[in-house]
Amino acid sequence: MTHDVSQNVGVGILGAGRPNVATSNHIPACLRSRKVALVALCDRLGGVRDYARQCGATAYTDYAAMLADPRVQMVQIATPDWLHCEHAEQALAAGKHVLLQKPPGISPAELKRLRQAAAAAPGRLKVALNNRQTRTCRTFRKLIDEGAVGRVRNVRIVYRGKRFPVADPDSPYLKNALGGVWIHNGLHWLDEAFVYCGVRPVAVQAFTARNPEGAAMVLGEGPNYWCACFEMGPDITFHFEYNTMLTGDGLPGGMLRWVIGDEGEIRQEFGSSEIALFRQGAPGPEKVPVAAPRPSAADDAVESFRRVIDTFADEIIRDREASPTLDESLSLMRALFAGAESARKRQRIVLETAQ
Repeated sequence: MTHDVSQNVGVGILGAGRPNVATSNHIPACLRSRKVALVALCDRLGGVRDYARQCGATAYTDYAAMLADPRVQMVQIATPDWLHCEHAEQALAAGKHVLLQKPPGISPAELKRLRQAAAAAPGRLKVALNNRQTRTCRTFRKLIDEGAVGRVRNVRIVYRGKRFPVADPDSPYLKNALGGVWIHNGLHWLDEAFVYCGVRPVAVQAFTARNPEGAAMVLGEGPNYWCACFEMGPDITFHFEYNTMLTGDGLPGGMLRWVIGDEGEIRQEFGSSEIALFRQGAPGPEKVPVAAPRPSAADDAVESFRRVIDTFADEIIRDREASPTLDESLSLMRALFAGAESARKRQRIVLETAQ
C-alpha cells in the first residue's frame, strides 16, 4: 500500500464516544503528532460528535462509513477487548492500516484470525504497546544498551493495587471468559520485559489466588492475583506479579521494576518514580535522571502514545516494519494465554515457538 510522503497519514479513531483510552490518549496524541492528521472519529454513541467538534474531525456513528472515507488511511481501534479482532479485520479488509489497542485478541483463535487478515491485506497491522515508550521504560532500556548492568539475567515487574473499576456488573470485563486483568493488561508488561531482555519467552509457570473481599466493580469473577515466571531463553527469567487483590484504601502498592544483570542492577521501587543504578564494585546506588521529563504522569502517557503513533506512521511512509513487529506482539500474547493455561493446569507450559 503506497503513501504520499509529502502528506501526513490520515487517522480515524474507533471507540471515541465517551471518556476512555481513545479520548484521554489517542486523540491528544494524534493532535500532538506532526506525522498524522486526525480526520475522523467513530463511535455508536452520540458523544462522538462532541469530541469530533473539539478536535476538528468528522464524526461517524457507522464504522463502515468511516472505513469508506478515503482520507482515513490509518484506523486506531480503541473499542472493548472482545471487539478488537473483528474491528481490525474489517479495517484491514477495507485496505486501511490498523493500530490496535491491546489485547489484540481474547483467544488464540482470534490471534490466528488477525495474522491471516494481516497477511491478506495491503495495509499494516500493529499492536499499540505504549509502555515501552514511557519515560521509565526508555530510561531502563538506555542503561541496558549502554552496558550499565552487563548482560541481563532477570527482570522483575510487580503491580500491586486495585483493578480498574467497572461500573456495569454485567460487563464482560468482569467475567472469567474474557481472561480478567491478566489478558486485559498483561501484554504491556510482558512486552516491557521483552524490551529489556531482547528475547521472547520459551516457557511459563503461573500461579493464581483470589481475594473475594471488596466492591464488585473492582473484583471480577476470576483470580485477582497472578504470579508467573517466564523463561526468556536458557538463562534469563522474567518474574511477573500482577496483584489487584489490594481492594482496600491506603495499602502499599504501585509499580516495582528491577532489571538484574551480571554486572549490576537497575531498580524502581514501589511508590517511587526514581530510578537507581547499582553498579558492580560501586559503593552505593546512583540516582538516574528519567528520560525526557514531562510535567505529569497523564502527559507522559499521552507522549508514549504519540511515540507509538509516530513510529507506525513512519512504518507506513517508509514501508518498513519496526519493533514491536506484529509477529513479536502476537507471540507475546500467545505466551500470556499459555500463562493462563499454566495456572489452570498448575504446570509449566513450553511455548510452541520453543518446540
